[in-house]
Amino acid sequence: MSSIKVALLGDIAPFGKYCFEKNGDEVKGQLSAVSEFLKDYDIVIGNLEAPFVNEGKTKGFKSAHVSLRETNVDILNYLGVTHVTLANNHICDFGDEAVLKTIKLLDENGIGWFGVNGKAEEIEVKGQKLAMLGYCSFNTNPSLGKKYSINELDVDDVEGQLSDVVTRGFFPILSVHSGQEHIHLPSSDDVNFARKIAKRFDYCYHGHHPHVVQGCEDHLNSVIYYSLGNFIFDDVYTPRDKNKPLVSLSQENKTGIIVSLNFCGGVISHHEATPIYLSHDKVVVGDDVKDFSMDQYNQSLLAAGSEEYDAERKAQISKFIDGRKKLRNFSWYLKRLNINSIGIIVGAKINASKYRRHFLNKVNSL
Repeated sequence: MSSIKVALLGDIAPFGKYCFEKNGDEVKGQLSAVSEFLKDYDIVIGNLEAPFVNEGKTKGFKSAHVSLRETNVDILNYLGVTHVTLANNHICDFGDEAVLKTIKLLDENGIGWFGVNGKAEEIEVKGQKLAMLGYCSFNTNPSLGKKYSINELDVDDVEGQLSDVVTRGFFPILSVHSGQEHIHLPSSDDVNFARKIAKRFDYCYHGHHPHVVQGCEDHLNSVIYYSLGNFIFDDVYTPRDKNKPLVSLSQENKTGIIVSLNFCGGVISHHEATPIYLSHDKVVVGDDVKDFSMDQYNQSLLAAGSEEYDAERKAQISKFIDGRKKLRNFSWYLKRLNINSIGIIVGAKINASKYRRHFLNKVNSL
């Protein structure tokens, strides 16, 4: 039986300086090194963080709605992306029509997709059978569609789908959109979930949403990468202030990893992480990324679930929030005295309740 190589990518959103429609071949120049690197892989899987839609009405209450110009699907082709998960908190930002348009564009370009309406993607390459499953946690406050709905992270649904594909001989790659943005420590809840699932199934955990790198671990016969960070992302602007970004990429946001998986005999025979860095004029890969080591992130996982670990994570979150508050003035708060801000607060409370019912309570009972 032949072996195959699979690449896992983090958050993909080709807008801003990565918008092909606006910047043309300059974008391909920025991405040339990573495009060349990915040519060595049979399968390339990433998280498509936003829908392809040129215009449309925003849906849901969000601090920022994110979309991609439709021609930017060409960036996925240039990079050799073969499959994407749509189970994330922004894919429904512009409603069902935008999701439908995104799916149509992906289909037209031969790019497989999963994570919406219960859909998984099952493939067989060189005798290796892989199943890709995508889920989005309520802790990301996702936009929700009507006709096209993301696969929400319900523990029972995950177990049921994993059991089905494993019974039919597929090795599952579980793509999970979860966690706290800009924080390098995954929650003890997510770690507990990933490890308990590993007791039931051999699988690979493909994590994203924090926009920074988090640790990885081998647990029993499973491989768990909690967050790959950004793959393609730029500063985020909103209509409220087109001159100042809502989110400016930090050094941590600019650093991500590409996960390499070797499959042989229906199992992962080898895995490793290759760093990437989103510099101002190009994306650099591998040895060109200086002073990067996964060890610092991996070692922290040894304490996951302890009071000390949770306290450190809480402190990191507080530090990040305090830093954001320092950038705000009276005008910033005045602009947010509107129905959208109220909707964000109400939506967060609803999602927190769903998170407890569909995820946290069920994980604790596994």
